[in-house]
Amino acid sequence: MITEGTSTKVSGLPGTVEIAGAPPYLFEWSESAHWLPLAITGLALIAWIVSLRFKRAWAALFGFTLALMALWTLQSARSGLWLPESASLIADEVDGLFHLVMALTSIFYLLTQGVLIWTLLQPAPPGGRAARVHGNHLLELVWFTVPTGLLVYIALVQLPTWAKMKGQVPGAYLAAGYQPASDPADLLLTVTGRQWEWRMRYHSPDQPMPVNPLFWAATPAAEDIHAVNELHAWQGAKVRMMLRTTDVIHSFFLPQFRFKQDMLPGKTIPALLHTDRSNIEADGTERVWEIACAELCGGNHYRMRGKVVIHRDKKEFMDWLNRQKASQSERKESAAALPTPKPEARENQ
Repeated sequence: MITEGTSTKVSGLPGTVEIAGAPPYLFEWSESAHWLPLAITGLALIAWIVSLRFKRAWAALFGFTLALMALWTLQSARSGLWLPESASLIADEVDGLFHLVMALTSIFYLLTQGVLIWTLLQPAPPGGRAARVHGNHLLELVWFTVPTGLLVYIALVQLPTWAKMKGQVPGAYLAAGYQPASDPADLLLTVTGRQWEWRMRYHSPDQPMPVNPLFWAATPAAEDIHAVNELHAWQGAKVRMMLRTTDVIHSFFLPQFRFKQDMLPGKTIPALLHTDRSNIEADGTERVWEIACAELCGGNHYRMRGKVVIHRDKKEFMDWLNRQKASQSERKESAAALPTPKPEARENQ
């Protein structure tokens, strides 16, 4: 791994991948990738050998592991290893939900592990047998109602963010259903997953916006503009995406936008992307924002990758779209100029 400024280049695979916005790490992963698992394994082996003689050594092992995980979690958060940079208006809301769930699960994890360590430190009961407990209704009621209440709270508090991600009626609390008449999008495109690539189809700006984008998504027009493995928009745009798949289930994942949505065969799933930041620097350098498939979709699943390009303004995006349109027209003209095989040649084939 090579760290430069605020970007991190990850080597070790064919080529070099630059993770945009990643802060410098405190140490090189390439140096710790081998010795760290061996060191942890060695410590666990020593603790097991010690526990054969000293029964309470297991409590020390669990306590050490608990402290190590807590420190590692805090260090990861401080070093920026949790989440990539955000490029969406709702990214802070999604991050807040992540931190909420992380905090709640951490509390219960520390509580259960603390009880486990306390139990290991207790002396053996007389006769070597623990007392039998036939139940405690109050305790059972508490550990049922408290987690249930927390899960219901999480389910309710995430509804406004989910509605914004789906992009239904502006300000809606529930993502009840897509209503084309109230679509607030500035840009319309379909994203079609297929083994093993992403196919983007943009609505032509020369044509009026379709009355029903769902119908448009299922019926390609000759004026549409196509791209492969590249999602383009501009900073500040509201991008209406119609997500489809032609074969198996894919999961369209945009880490910087905190967006992930399964693509289901036979369905067109609308989603709204709120772009908030460009990944093109003032000197024209493009920071890599990756599109990934987060659902195992076959033998070449690892190849199903693309990139997001958020231009600095609409004019810059339109320049790219016009170039894409011109290139597409040239390919069509070249294909039309090819000689048509004679019927006899077809029969011989």
